Amino acid sequence: RVPAPARALVRGLLCAREARLGRGGARDFRRLPLFAGLRWAALRRSAPPFAPAAAGAADTSNFDVLDDCLSQP
Repeated sequence: RVPAPARALVRGLLCAREARLGRGGARDFRRLPLFAGLRWAALRRSAPPFAPAAAGAADTSNFDVLDDCLSQP
């Protein structure tokens, strides 16, 4: 079961453009109950829960390859 605050976010994103979240800027999201208590001013300075390591721009080691011809033997 998806909590009501999460459903409100999804509904606000999957609707007609005229009613969609974001047309009023970030404050549309800040007002949602799902994000209550989030410290928006500190968001950019906070550490991510997972920071993938990459050897370069073409490094795809963090993605599963489902096509057998692209997998390493």
